[in-house]
Amino acid sequence: MAKTKKKSDKNFDTSLRILEVLRILLNYDITKSDLIEKMNENSQFENVYTFEAFIKYFNTLSVLGFKIKKDKNIYKLRNTFYRLQLTKDELAAVFQLISHIKKLHNKTLEQTITNILNKSLKYMDEDTQNQVENAIKESAQNIKSNNLAETLESLLYDNRFISITYIKNKNTQDTITARLKEIIEKKDEIILVCHDKKSARNKKINAASIISITQTPNMADQNNFNNDSVVFRIYGRLAQVYKLKQGEKVLDFSAGYKTILNKGEDKDIIIKRLLKYGENCKIVQPKIIQDEFLMMTNEILKNLEEDSV
Repeated sequence: MAKTKKKSDKNFDTSLRILEVLRILLNYDITKSDLIEKMNENSQFENVYTFEAFIKYFNTLSVLGFKIKKDKNIYKLRNTFYRLQLTKDELAAVFQLISHIKKLHNKTLEQTITNILNKSLKYMDEDTQNQVENAIKESAQNIKSNNLAETLESLLYDNRFISITYIKNKNTQDTITARLKEIIEKKDEIILVCHDKKSARNKKINAASIISITQTPNMADQNNFNNDSVVFRIYGRLAQVYKLKQGEKVLDFSAGYKTILNKGEDKDIIIKRLLKYGENCKIVQPKIIQDEFLMMTNEILKNLEEDSV
């Protein structure tokens, strides 16, 4: 009787282990070593796992109808208790999402989305799984076929200051030393969002206007890029009807004015926007933006005087 009970307990323990293996495979694509490590994290089981034991667990799951695929040394569960039924439009949206993964140029977001997609594969039918997997592989290869995007992404992840020479307004050249913060792919354009070291402001540069990019040996400290704000004051009716833009907040106000903090907007864009407000706007700080604002105002006045002659 005691032997029967001991054998029953052992079978019960084995059944729990198989269920634990299934639970882990539902959440992860995993190597056997990592699977053993995760099993050992469960205090309900003794640490007596071997590769041979897991072959038996996998065989048992196979008999129960579960398909486990080995991709190199990674084990992936290919089906579950139920199927995720996607409509044509929903599947098209998935493929659209996959095609834009590499355009994010953000390793954390890219990995998060890829993990979600890979985790969802087991809930799809085999044909859809293959289509989605092929789309993911194709998306991963796209960056390698685009030399410019691959180079820019490398500069982004290196996190060093770069020297950029580009064509500015009226075909004039400008060179800035900046940290590359973001790469934006929009339609057929690639836009670089940089933080100009000198002006302590963000700057958007179209990749098509770039003449040269040189990486400097100096690392870019993230803490040096928090002071990218502009404080300006607007008066009269403009103060009453003004709608805050993204990244803006009101610092103080009275019946006659509002003081606004703008954070992160492209330096040239905000200067041109504030110019439109004319005498109803005053830049409070920083001084470098005040100076550029005055310089641009003087250039406009000079051009108007030349046109009137």
